[in-house]
Amino acid sequence: MKALATYYATINDLPDTEFKVEIFEDGPIKKVAVNGTMYEVDYNVGGDTIHSIIMNNDSHGVQITALDRTNYEVKNKGDYFLVNVVDELRKMRLARSKSAVIGRQVITAQMPGVILKVYVKPGDTVEAGAPLCVLVAMKMENEIRSSMAGTVKEVYIKENDKMSVGDKMLVVE
Repeated sequence: MKALATYYATINDLPDTEFKVEIFEDGPIKKVAVNGTMYEVDYNVGGDTIHSIIMNNDSHGVQITALDRTNYEVKNKGDYFLVNVVDELRKMRLARSKSAVIGRQVITAQMPGVILKVYVKPGDTVEAGAPLCVLVAMKMENEIRSSMAGTVKEVYIKENDKMSVGDKMLVVE
């Protein structure tokens, strides 16, 4: 069975522990795996921040407040958690930005999509973190950034190009 979506969560009290959350069915009863253990979850929103969650015949009234794009404040029966949730693409970007890149950087498509915009041309000088292009995948615009300072050597893409996973897009040296 293939997951519809995959997220990675960390909790402030357990900073060295990451939970892989995979959603397999998204109907009235959701099938969700956490670190490989499958759960059937009945989930309803009962207000702006109150969520009714029934899991393993156990009911929870959980208050979830979004603090920003990836951080959530979760309160459940007097327990308080600060939870950071990222999707697979953001996790890859974060991993890439944390590692030092030296030499030649070949940027490839990490997911299938369509090129919406190309910001650079061969010969352009870019800083680390500079936007290079926008790849639209699953109706979301994903800005692809350089993980190093350097010069754009090759641009293999143009607007409206269809991309497959692994297709070469740009080279920065």
